[in-house]
Amino acid sequence: MSQSLIIFQASGRVLYQSNNKISPFNDLIFSIVNESCTELDSNFYTTSGGSAQKRFYGLKRDDLYAAIYFDIVTTIDSEKIRQTLSDVLRTYVKLTDEEEDPAKLHKLIEYQVNDLIRLKIEKSIELASTPVRSGSPAVSTPKKKTQTKKAMRKWINGEMVETVGNDESLDYSESKEGSAVPESVDDLVVDRSAFSKQDDLVLVRELNDILGEDDTLDDEKDGSSERSGFFSKISSYFGASADIDEVAKKFNDQLISKNIAPPTAKAIIEKIKTRLESKTVTVPVFKQALTEELTKILTPNVSTDLLYEIKKNSASKLRPYVISVVGVNGVGKSTNLAKLAYWFLQNNFNVLICACDTFRSGAVEQLKVHVNNLQRLNSNAETPTKINLFERGYGGGDHVVNTAKLAIQFAGEEGYDIVLIDTAGRTHSNAKLMAPLKKFGDAANPDKIIMVGEALVGTDSVEQAINFNNAFGNRRGLNFFIISKVDTVGDLVGAMINMVMATKVPILFVGTGQTYTDIKKLSVKRVVEMLTS
Repeated sequence: MSQSLIIFQASGRVLYQSNNKISPFNDLIFSIVNESCTELDSNFYTTSGGSAQKRFYGLKRDDLYAAIYFDIVTTIDSEKIRQTLSDVLRTYVKLTDEEEDPAKLHKLIEYQVNDLIRLKIEKSIELASTPVRSGSPAVSTPKKKTQTKKAMRKWINGEMVETVGNDESLDYSESKEGSAVPESVDDLVVDRSAFSKQDDLVLVRELNDILGEDDTLDDEKDGSSERSGFFSKISSYFGASADIDEVAKKFNDQLISKNIAPPTAKAIIEKIKTRLESKTVTVPVFKQALTEELTKILTPNVSTDLLYEIKKNSASKLRPYVISVVGVNGVGKSTNLAKLAYWFLQNNFNVLICACDTFRSGAVEQLKVHVNNLQRLNSNAETPTKINLFERGYGGGDHVVNTAKLAIQFAGEEGYDIVLIDTAGRTHSNAKLMAPLKKFGDAANPDKIIMVGEALVGTDSVEQAINFNNAFGNRRGLNFFIISKVDTVGDLVGAMINMVMATKVPILFVGTGQTYTDIKKLSVKRVVEMLTS
């Protein structure tokens, strides 16, 4: 199947083309102008161009159209095509407005289109590998014979009603062939497009930085005029120049409203006031200085450096690269550890997960489920890699330290590249619970310590970050943050600033959901826009 893509104006001027097949699009343009095409959705059109073999799709946004042409009939879902064209237009507008390198624009658009075509190829392979003849009997597995049925009681509107059923519906044990986990790899939801290739590394995609969080075109349209945000309010209030203290107070209140701790907000604002060295200032000048300061705080980007460091360590054949994950209770340490494991598997590393949360009931079993899922997802990998769980059950005191040391030794003997150590959640303000971290750090000596913090924790994030950073003694501290549950807080993203400002520790990733690909590189520009608008 061959496909071509163009971006053109309503006047017919072509602004971008891919695959150099412009002439077929004349049919689509003609049908749009003459309103003879089919409108599948608002501003989303399709036509066959008079041929049963061809199919055109076009999406309009303001004065721009993105259109894709297939030279044979495609079975790709039209909604997938609409979303791809929407993303292509966003990418084009974003990068052309910022006067980015045309090669970068071409690379990103090609990536998006190829991602769409991959769905077609995978579907074709799936259909070819599982032929079904019309009329042939379906193969079914005999069901277990139901034993004596018994009356089951239900309460409906305050009255007891007896129904006939069996107790299998109440059986949640693991004896049902692993019913606690998905039945097939297809049931494990992962977005493989969440990662992108760069040289020989698989990176967490930055495309979301361009596309933003909102997938609908209507919400973006005329957004600047509809928004009655903070900046427009104080611009109209102050007009031109104003007393710097008044402007500073407005911005200080703005930062606090976004979950930045008051002392942190004050420190940022005072730094800007000192830098500007003026008694009066215009709002745009102050906002620009604030934007630069917030960008500087959040900018360190270290995921690529981490991969190269692990590769170098793996090539040296010394001990495996050890990463420990810490944090308070319930922030998603185990889930984000599993996301890291999946990312490392995509980079062809052998991963051993070590269960050192030996206090919380069910913690080891939770990791077993993650490892089973990751093993199944990894079973079809092009490059053979392995992932397993190392656990020694539950216990306290020295049991955690001994488990970690044994896991590292085992990983070195069995050829694992990385050991990911899950630790028990602990209250950051409880000195008795925090004290064992130093002993653990000295014994396991992890190469990197990652703290998982919640985006929705608010101003308490400062104390959390400081206490965990100091818990490992004077010789070392935290290396990275993973900020979880970013998808739940909207524009209240101040916890990121709190934690980075308090510790000078960079953010490795942000968590945006429950699947193994729901991690993103931090979009510094977008976070700063949220904080200042």
